[in-house]
Amino acid sequence: MKTRTSVSFFTFMGLASFLFQSCTHDVYIDPQATDKASYENADAVNGSKLFNNFEHVDAGWPADAIGWPDVNFANDPTISIAGIANPPTGVTGQKNRSFYTCSGCHAYDGLGREGGYITKTLYTASSGAATAGVPTVAVSKLKDCKDWDITTLFNAIKNVGGRGIDPALTVNGFSTPAGNAHPDYSKILSDDKIWDLVKWLKEGAVYNEANDLYTMTTTGAYNATITPMTTPPTVVYSNWGGTDGDAVAGDAFYVAKCMVCHGNGGRGTSLASGPSGITVNNTKNVQIGDFVRTRTPEAIHKIISGQFGSSPWMCNTPITRDEMKNLLKALGNTTKYPSGAITPNKIAD
Repeated sequence: MKTRTSVSFFTFMGLASFLFQSCTHDVYIDPQATDKASYENADAVNGSKLFNNFEHVDAGWPADAIGWPDVNFANDPTISIAGIANPPTGVTGQKNRSFYTCSGCHAYDGLGREGGYITKTLYTASSGAATAGVPTVAVSKLKDCKDWDITTLFNAIKNVGGRGIDPALTVNGFSTPAGNAHPDYSKILSDDKIWDLVKWLKEGAVYNEANDLYTMTTTGAYNATITPMTTPPTVVYSNWGGTDGDAVAGDAFYVAKCMVCHGNGGRGTSLASGPSGITVNNTKNVQIGDFVRTRTPEAIHKIISGQFGSSPWMCNTPITRDEMKNLLKALGNTTKYPSGAITPNKIAD
């Protein structure tokens, strides 16, 4: 009896020891734990700013002594951001930044060349010449990134193995090999900024996925070749706010969040005369209603991210999807928010 007890005891201890060692060796370690932590700490709104302008102090870019973006800073210290953010010496009418800013190729609506960017063609209608400073619009749809794994999306931005950083990039990227290929952002952006972009694409971006924000009607198709077209493609937006937007609530949101700068009815104030320099219907300094109705996806994005370069800079506006519907429904009213040019520095009634 004692012998049996002893054997049973040692058998039990051996089994327990075996099980303990097995459990120790089989502990699951999530290989994406670090990525998940980086993603959780990321800032989607800052990602939206980077999407719009990859180098700006408002998007976390280091500032110089007087507070402007430090154009000599990059993740790779051998890269000069000044060379790609500004036109080369002696060259006018170009914005090399467009080749490195997400919105320049991917479009604000996330549809690439199948959405509002069908009008962003690579030709000048009158002569068929290449349009300076316009990169090829991407085929891929960014809205599909919402379904991507976060690590895959991070690597697609950072480790895509794309073209290098070339200040000589000029018309449509044809001056350099693979000029229109995805840039190598590992040379430009730090990991934390890339994670901000990932979070924006995964959960921050407000896309018109169910046509609930507006209706887009297009004619023609994006022209990916440097050839003139008899009838250029067009895009028209309508039905702002969809079927359930509340114009009354949208007006209230505008008064609370927007009117201090954009004025009564979007006519501008002494603080802001409108989106200066942006042409809509061949008119600059357009009123906010006209801008929202003619460039709806861009307006949605800039409500969320803000507008760099304005004076004062337009800050980002926290807004829910329902509030966005309401605001769009209100701004679709051409009587309350009329079209036409704004008188600079006009103080609205």
